Amino acid sequence: MTEKLYDADPYGREFDASVIKKTEYKGKTGYIFDRTFFFPEEGGQTPDQGFVNGFKVTDVQIKDGEIIHFVEGELAECATVHGVIDFEHRFKNMQCHSAEHIFSGLVYSTFGFNNVGFHLSDNSATMDYDGFLSDADIESLEFKANKIITENRKILAEYPDPEILKNLSYRSKKELSGPIRIVTVEGVDVCACCAPHVRLTGEIGVFKVISSEKYKGGTRVNYLAGFRALEDYRQKQDALLEISRLLSVKRGAEAEAVAALINEHQTLKYDYLNIKNSQIADKIKKAKESDSDYLFLIEASEDSEFMDFYAKSAREVFPAFSLFFGNDTEGYKFVIEGKISAKTAAEILRNRFSAKCGGRDNSVRGSVNLSKKELEDNFSDLSLLSEG
Repeated sequence: MTEKLYDADPYGREFDASVIKKTEYKGKTGYIFDRTFFFPEEGGQTPDQGFVNGFKVTDVQIKDGEIIHFVEGELAECATVHGVIDFEHRFKNMQCHSAEHIFSGLVYSTFGFNNVGFHLSDNSATMDYDGFLSDADIESLEFKANKIITENRKILAEYPDPEILKNLSYRSKKELSGPIRIVTVEGVDVCACCAPHVRLTGEIGVFKVISSEKYKGGTRVNYLAGFRALEDYRQKQDALLEISRLLSVKRGAEAEAVAALINEHQTLKYDYLNIKNSQIADKIKKAKESDSDYLFLIEASEDSEFMDFYAKSAREVFPAFSLFFGNDTEGYKFVIEGKISAKTAAEILRNRFSAKCGGRDNSVRGSVNLSKKELEDNFSDLSLLSEG
């Protein structure tokens, strides 16, 4: 088994080790060292990043106690290698994971809910609980978690003696065997965990819930902590500043200005649709001046969003019609109605023109890749679709 140097020293950054062997894992070639500071993908957390002998480490996995390192280069078996952890990345993971233990400990002690799922990536973190947490519950827990962070409480990671462990009450998502690593946040949480953690809660800095949702009968909480929470705040602050600039409003008035803009947009959109609908109705009525009982019309692609308006207006004055919207390059959307069987018409369109369509009664809709000339040659009347 690989010696896990990060267990004893989560702040370690560099190490020397021997390459025990080269191995294949899930179609990739990796290397197993006798010792490492690289934490693998485990416990819901993404692996450490860094370099070995100057080669970038692309992934770190664990199998049967052996930690497999995947690097962008060749390493010789039995060789001595030098590894360097990307500690900035490691520390951000430590901040977020330690924050999860605080929050989950509070959830358990306050509501008795278990953490049944955890995922920590480079830019997001989620916690799943087997009970419902309201917005008010989460806000209260968030405040308590940040208060604990400011109290700079100790966080201890250790492998207790089996006799001590036997009588120890701790959280765990699954049954464990063998040596069990216990992470204790002073006065808050005791939990089985394999990941590196900060040693004092103050190092977390800040904990912020981003959002929450109902999930599998319980609650999923999305959060960030430490420097990742700071980065998220900066991004959102920059976005608000840009909104403020674009709308020419003072800071703090962005939401009100956006709401007013949405209302104005909805009003203009409503007016535009009414005008467009009126134009379409006039266009259809003008087409009726030909005294024909059948309307064949080809319109530009952008008019496809008004297909229902066209169909409604045509239905009022024509017993039958074929409406096509699009162009020769991208194809055409269509709606066809009249003295036809939708089932028969759809079969003909699919078999003869590879159209994607369907319908019911005397109406069929879909899309087809034909040229304008081919549409004119085949749909100038409904005789084709009346076959059978």
